[in-house]
Amino acid sequence: MRCYRVLLVTNMWPNPEDPSYGCFVSTQMESLRPLGVEYDVLFINGRQSRWNYARAVFELRRRLRSARHDLIHAHFGLSGCVARCQFTTPLVVTFHGDDVMGQPTRTGRITLMGRFFQISSFILARLVSASIVQSRQMKEKLGLPSARIIPCGIDLGLFQPMDLAEARRRLGLDPQKKYVVFPYNPAVERKRYDLIEAAVDRAREKVPNLEILHVHGIPQNRVPVYMNAADVLVLASIIEGSPNSVKEAMAVNLPVIAVDVGDTVELVDSTEGNYIVPRTVGAVAAKLVEVVQRGARTCSREHIEHLSIHRIAERVAEVYASVVQA
Repeated sequence: MRCYRVLLVTNMWPNPEDPSYGCFVSTQMESLRPLGVEYDVLFINGRQSRWNYARAVFELRRRLRSARHDLIHAHFGLSGCVARCQFTTPLVVTFHGDDVMGQPTRTGRITLMGRFFQISSFILARLVSASIVQSRQMKEKLGLPSARIIPCGIDLGLFQPMDLAEARRRLGLDPQKKYVVFPYNPAVERKRYDLIEAAVDRAREKVPNLEILHVHGIPQNRVPVYMNAADVLVLASIIEGSPNSVKEAMAVNLPVIAVDVGDTVELVDSTEGNYIVPRTVGAVAAKLVEVVQRGARTCSREHIEHLSIHRIAERVAEVYASVVQA
């Protein structure tokens, strides 16, 4: 088995301020270790300061001088732009969603920053050794036939079904209520928390004890408890790549109500107990009432086994091999 030394360049990584931030990146990188991958992390904290992207260019060069790396793997387009400030080491870039699709407001208008993301990602993808995208929709938007579709995987060992009552006991939740889990920051407009909140308000006309269960900024190892404590997950985002929250819900057999975004149709459309609905308050509310009143779990876990972190790791390792051997 060939061993690879990888320099990971990412602006998404768990940190003390937000232990859940970029957990899908850290999970993927750890899943590669059994396949002979060792990695160093260059975390660009863009939330702290945008100047950190410029500083990262100098740190990138220092890292490459101080140690040998077989390749660089950048996660997100902006990180890839930093990583492309050198041409001596092969570069793989994983695009995650709004770096290709743009950053929209709740009305769907792409912001100026979102346009910058799109243009820079379009150019970057044509200057790297290999590009990875999360969905067919992203590949079409990028317009790059050579892009590999490899969504982030799910730790099926962590995300397992458990007893609903026990999950609620652990979290101190009311056993009599019905919970709609929202695993995002409500302030991010493209996640359409406003629509979900309005749909829950309308659904309360028939299900008065319906509440929103917020899951944001908590360690990844706690998320499965919240998923198991809920009655349904609703996704109404305007833009997604391959939403991990949907896969996590399916892994614990939690019903999913989602709009057609990213690869949600491929994930849930053929599974019983999960639904694709229009992005309207009425459609979401009606399906919410139906799902929570029925109160049944799904059998979705078996449908996402091909997206386990181990199988995804094998596909990423294949990309590494093709780049290093080129």
